[in-house]
Amino acid sequence: MVGNLVDAINQICLDRGIDPEVVFKALQDALAEAYKREHPEANVNVELNKQTGEIHLFLIKKVVKKIKNKDTEITLAEAKKYAPNIKVGDNLEIEIPIGSMGRIAAQIAKHVINKKIRDAELKAFVDFYADRLGKIVSGTIQRVRKDKIFVELEKGTAEFPKEEQTPNEFYEIGKRYKFLVKEIINEEYNRHVILSRKDPNFIKALFELEIPEISNEQVEIKAIAREPGVRSKVAVAANDSTIDPVGTCIGPKGSRIGAIMDELGEEKVEIVAWDLDIEKFIANAMAPATVEKVEYDADSNSAKVYVKSDQVPVALGKDGTNVKLVKQLIGLDDIEVVEVKEEKGRK
Repeated sequence: MVGNLVDAINQICLDRGIDPEVVFKALQDALAEAYKREHPEANVNVELNKQTGEIHLFLIKKVVKKIKNKDTEITLAEAKKYAPNIKVGDNLEIEIPIGSMGRIAAQIAKHVINKKIRDAELKAFVDFYADRLGKIVSGTIQRVRKDKIFVELEKGTAEFPKEEQTPNEFYEIGKRYKFLVKEIINEEYNRHVILSRKDPNFIKALFELEIPEISNEQVEIKAIAREPGVRSKVAVAANDSTIDPVGTCIGPKGSRIGAIMDELGEEKVEIVAWDLDIEKFIANAMAPATVEKVEYDADSNSAKVYVKSDQVPVALGKDGTNVKLVKQLIGLDDIEVVEVKEEKGRK
């Protein structure tokens, strides 16, 4: 177990980007744990010489007049064989041969060390992506399980659970996609990076990636409403009066919004001009429907939207999707679409 132990640990740590101190500590803990499997009450101290690789195992026993527990106590007469000046009540360290632990104990130690190394690798992985929480990363679909997909990222493998997958999207093994780093779980022996394409913040992160004016805060995303895989509405406002926020997000010949929608597949994305006046904001958000008038009731947090007859289906949207998204975008409890009757015979 000694041999080239230190060299081996240092090489493993170099290859895997792990702090050697983590592994040395794990080795000491593993050996102590292995010994205590056979002697649960023993008080054990393990020392590792990081230059030579020598390992020393000590039992710590209390000096007593009469022994009640041989694993934790030693008589004064026996103790004086190791330390002539010792007295009752003192603690005595007794070195025992590392080989006395036996083959099973050595296997236990090896298992614990491997587990610690794996955990250290995962910690380095999740620490790296903790700085990218809420940002876009690219990864390749590695393997697919019934309820989870594993994605190979730059620094390791992340999880893409079913509840974070966009309905109607098919994910091909070996194909590269963009993802939102949604969650970091960073507990000892429980470390995961959770990805999403379903979360509304995926849309926000795509906008930040594709539109410099959003990433530098000249244009601000005020709200997002999303029906994943179907349709989204993004409300934007400019923090610079010289900038048209909607046109900026669309880009020359639709290039910016086009790049975003290419990533989303069949999902359509509509950009809405945010307005402090809630009735104007509602009218803007009802696009592509042309709105004649909006009446907002603050007490019920609801609105009536008046449109001409040919605009009613546009205002409602397929299966009511447009109204649903506007309610979500603005935070309304209800929207009633009211048909405006045109008087016949009037010019």
